[in-house]
Amino acid sequence: MAAISSELETELRATPNLYGNLVANTAAGIAGGTGVMPGGNVGADHAVFEQGASAANVGNEKLWEQKTANPAALLLSSAMMLRHLQFPSFADRLETAVKRVISEGKYRNKDLGGVSTTQEVVDAVISHLD
Repeated sequence: MAAISSELETELRATPNLYGNLVANTAAGIAGGTGVMPGGNVGADHAVFEQGASAANVGNEKLWEQKTANPAALLLSSAMMLRHLQFPSFADRLETAVKRVISEGKYRNKDLGGVSTTQEVVDAVISHLD
């Protein structure tokens, strides 16, 4: 996932917004869905980090009520922000923890084939922070 994340980050910096959205949405499909795709918009004076692909589940009350939204994209976007702010060791720790939780498979949200709640995934990531 790190390779996809860094390659996508480079690709999006080199494309206009429309093409960046197309690349991000395609990559999200390849990577496992919008729940795992980080994103960032970096300008000369400001930067915003968020879920990287179109979020079809934005405003989905069912996810909110069931507390099953996948936090991976937001956590990985936070790692991108930390890297942008020149905190690479913290970014690496967070990214590694997210990847470990996903690859272990014990805590996964519905979009990745699991039954975990958002909080269970976040707690698992926190427990994997070195």
